[in-house]
Amino acid sequence: MTTYAPHDATLDERTRTAWGAYRDELADLSGKAYDEAENTAWERLQETLRDIEGDRAALHIGGDTEH
Repeated sequence: MTTYAPHDATLDERTRTAWGAYRDELADLSGKAYDEAENTAWERLQETLRDIEGDRAALHIGGDTEH
């Protein structure tokens, strides 16, 4: 498992990368091939985004409490 520094910019980049991977995975597909791959790609994206949001929540819980 990859470890990331808990900075919002890093988490934002991970989010952009996850969406880019989703888009790229489906970019050259159409018709039935797209339909078959999209659900799996979407589930993978959602799992990655949940992980990122968990890291973001942990950052805010354990991070700077001054606002």
